[in-house]
Amino acid sequence: MQPLIGYLLKKFPRLSETFILGELIQQEALGAQLRVFSRRTPDDEPRHPALEGLRAEVELLPSRSELDPWSRVFDPEAAGLLEALGPVVRPLQEFGLPRIGRLVGEALHVLDRTRDLGVQHLHVHFATESAIVAHLVHQLGGPTYSITAHAKDIYRSTVDPRLLTRIVADSSFTTTVCEANLEHLRGFLGEAAQPRLRKLFNGIDLEHFQPGDAPREEDLVLSVGRLVEKKGLDLLVDAMVQVRAARPAARCVIVGQGDAREALEARIQERDAGAFVRLEGALHQGEVLALMQRATVFALPCRVGDDGNRDALPTVLLEALGCGLPCVSTPVTGIPEILDQGRVGRLVPEEDSDALASALLELLGSSEERARLSEEGRAHALTHFNGPTIAQTLKGWQEACVAGREA
Repeated sequence: MQPLIGYLLKKFPRLSETFILGELIQQEALGAQLRVFSRRTPDDEPRHPALEGLRAEVELLPSRSELDPWSRVFDPEAAGLLEALGPVVRPLQEFGLPRIGRLVGEALHVLDRTRDLGVQHLHVHFATESAIVAHLVHQLGGPTYSITAHAKDIYRSTVDPRLLTRIVADSSFTTTVCEANLEHLRGFLGEAAQPRLRKLFNGIDLEHFQPGDAPREEDLVLSVGRLVEKKGLDLLVDAMVQVRAARPAARCVIVGQGDAREALEARIQERDAGAFVRLEGALHQGEVLALMQRATVFALPCRVGDDGNRDALPTVLLEALGCGLPCVSTPVTGIPEILDQGRVGRLVPEEDSDALASALLELLGSSEERARLSEEGRAHALTHFNGPTIAQTLKGWQEACVAGREA
């Protein structure tokens, strides 16, 4: 019988975190029994059609007012809990966590729910507050936990290596999504955390993300991502001005929503690019797939943000490779691993709109090179980012945690 694995997430579902939805569905296809705990109410945004195929029940944690840790501590049926909390919470006080009271309340609720449901292991995406809650649950006698670390949770200037070391060291394992991240964590974390570190790429459904049957639209540049600083989409607007001057039919569609939308709209207006650069807004996965099967080239000029935040392994680049769509991006974090160090895509320097424009013009002008990148890019994705293969590895690791605890 399959163990029940819980996923403890900040918000689920989330339009920008397709890698989590894909992981859950791939795990279920392998027979995994899952339960999802969402710590916050999901945003009001489009839902991916694939969500309908998820069998796992999604449980929303109670509101802040309902998660009073004191009512739980003084419950007559929870004898000894007050004494147990001190040694668990006290070591976290030195880190000045502003929401520690709420996190303790969440942990007590999740502890009860895991016992009620028989959840035998928790998995967390992002080594942030959800990981702290999982740590508290485990320290209070609850199930083991594991973490997938991504980017903002390990690179931002506000990340405390001492706290992260404690959380990772207490996990059964902490995996991260690319070799660049793994090297960063090995140099960033203390000795106690080192044995827990592993690498596992995100995977995608390459039976779903594959080239379409219809011919591609000529001179259509596509980009997909949240409209935030680290995506570098302002550079894409500048590059498209140069591309349009050389190829009058060239145009660009940018899919996504985010805090930088107003600034991007202003930049498009300043560059007089409204006739050939369109901000499409947020779309669900099926609509994105249709665009990837139509476009000529995909562009994502990522950068490292002022606060150190960056992309680690952008899922949209994996999806573009699967669709046979030639990609242009930058050598940030794990992107060279996606594009095989530039062998199955173009890598241009950060903050260089001229180089970006040159790469786009080269690919738009060469159907032979696009055909080569299309074939070799998809082959690279099949080898390294195949969802079922990666899901099987993660499932095996989680089941080993359960087996070890039972032993």
